[in-house]
Amino acid sequence: MPDRLKYWLKLKNAPDVGIQAMLKLISTFGDPCSWTEEHLQTAFQQRYIIKTAYDYLCGDEDPFNWQAVIRYIEKYGISYTTFIDANYPHMLKNIYAPPLILYYRGNLETAQSEWNLGVVGTRKPTEYGKAMTGAIVEPIAKNGVTIVSGLAYGIDTVAHKTAVKTGGKTIAVMAHGLETIYPPQNRELAEKILERGSIVSEYEPGSKMERWNFVARNRIISGLSQGVLIAEGPISSGALLTAKFALEQNRDVYAIPGQINIPNAQGPNHLIKNGGKLVTTAEDILQDFGMDLKAPEQQDLFPVLTDNEQSVYDLFKAEQRSFGFDELIMKTGFSIGQLSIVLLNLELKGLLMKTHGNEYALR
Repeated sequence: MPDRLKYWLKLKNAPDVGIQAMLKLISTFGDPCSWTEEHLQTAFQQRYIIKTAYDYLCGDEDPFNWQAVIRYIEKYGISYTTFIDANYPHMLKNIYAPPLILYYRGNLETAQSEWNLGVVGTRKPTEYGKAMTGAIVEPIAKNGVTIVSGLAYGIDTVAHKTAVKTGGKTIAVMAHGLETIYPPQNRELAEKILERGSIVSEYEPGSKMERWNFVARNRIISGLSQGVLIAEGPISSGALLTAKFALEQNRDVYAIPGQINIPNAQGPNHLIKNGGKLVTTAEDILQDFGMDLKAPEQQDLFPVLTDNEQSVYDLFKAEQRSFGFDELIMKTGFSIGQLSIVLLNLELKGLLMKTHGNEYALR
């Protein structure tokens, strides 16, 4: 096992060899651990590689930091899969620049789920963004869809926590070696993810965290998924880069709309204006996945409500009539923002509906 990884790392570190050339070499000659000097000479003659790469691959030099990588793997229980292995995620194989080696902790079978949804957004979400992400992700995770995100602060954290809370499957894609968890505040969450999911990275154990790694990481989030949901983020955010990768990989792009005067809404609203699918309920995505949100075997009989949601729902149940927004403000004492979130959540949970104007009634 360690010796095999050594040959794959040597190919990955070979000078002047791009990922497409590496994939061509693997397609032609098979597993790098079985290559002979004759294979490499053929590759050089057919111009798959140039002289510097040929000399390096034929030489006795070990891959950079090789012994440290093995120590990290043994110490932290890290596994790996290569592009030609049976357990390499099939969705990821089809992107333009797939990782040659994918390191993982936990159960990599979650990446082979029939349906995976990437969920990304800003590290500084609004209360609306967090509430809507949780409300939409929860029934999707309950329906067996694996939630893929990046374990960052903000929307990523909400997505992973929601999947874990529902007993669903989730994958965290990291931008550094798997011997560390970043941000450190999410270490406990990472342990919970490992109970039913996995944490993956294309970077060798011991690799430092570099800013540009996060951009490259985003293509893996979208690459593992059939679709990507953008919750909140400015035009310049990494979430929009993930949407760009998704489009290039022929994945569906979904977006939660937001207020037009809020910077965090700029990204999703821009995507919707340019062909992204507007999402207001989990069913908007589940229908694309061929799933029925209302299937009794897939959904609790009654949704879990927060204290604020329960108090508003109880008001409707007690009086059995419709209420206007202004009247609800008076009766509940909530702020406009609080009430807006509560009403939208009750709509998403199938308990309330808008009748006309700002009137709400029991569904």
